[in-house]
Amino acid sequence: MSFPKTGKFIRGKDEVSFTAMVSTVLKGALGERPASVKQVARWTGAGERTVKNWFSGTCAPRGHHFRSLVQHCPEMLEAFLASAGRRDRIAFARVEEARERLREALVVLDSMTTDDKSKG
Repeated sequence: MSFPKTGKFIRGKDEVSFTAMVSTVLKGALGERPASVKQVARWTGAGERTVKNWFSGTCAPRGHHFRSLVQHCPEMLEAFLASAGRRDRIAFARVEEARERLREALVVLDSMTTDDKSKG
């Protein structure tokens, strides 16, 4: 078997499907605007050319970049868990997100209540 002269990696079918998943999620969640590329570049610290390759499905992000995508894009986490056959964890992640939003809302309500008591 001879190896191709260009590129550093051999692409398997799993890498191609991961690449396609990342591309699909980015396009669906953020659209295909230049501003979307810039936003993802800010989230991940990757160069804009690299991010454009993710959007086009040419390349997939490496681990640390993927982790940043998951932190900023809940759709990416959901797609990854679904692709790994862990849909049960999606519900868990949504519950945790809802709890965090409730905590934030309670802080706002508490501050409003405290402001009203100090005025009255």
